[in-house]
Amino acid sequence: MTVCRRHRWLAERWGGRRSTPESDDGRCGTVVDYRTYSEILRSHYEQWLRPMTGYVTEDHGDDVAAALRAAHDWLAGEHVDGPERPLVPPARSLMPLDGVRVALDQAARAADALAAGVVEESHGQVQVLAALAVAETLDALGRGA
Repeated sequence: MTVCRRHRWLAERWGGRRSTPESDDGRCGTVVDYRTYSEILRSHYEQWLRPMTGYVTEDHGDDVAAALRAAHDWLAGEHVDGPERPLVPPARSLMPLDGVRVALDQAARAADALAAGVVEESHGQVQVLAALAVAETLDALGRGA
């Protein structure tokens, strides 16, 4: 994370902190993740989507868009008990579901476009990851995190 000298004290204990925002490549608050696209996706699946929905990318033959659509569909029917839908914990009733669903839908559409070669690889990956970050952030906010 890049932080300016004014906010350096907020991030004193954070690993990976850089306190020189005057560089051309960063602004205060900019987070740079150096993991590969696949590693970041796996992290979203294992740390967020799997616990929330039970769906993981392997359930869809490594088809990222299909896994994201499955998570979207699960959220769209969250109040419907079914053999593949875990019961929603009461704490999730405050989650901004519409925003999470919209962001997951956007991530799935971007993943489809990426797989079809409609968008340049790096741009498509950024779109998928940005939409996933928004979805996960909205979920966390809805749970009071």
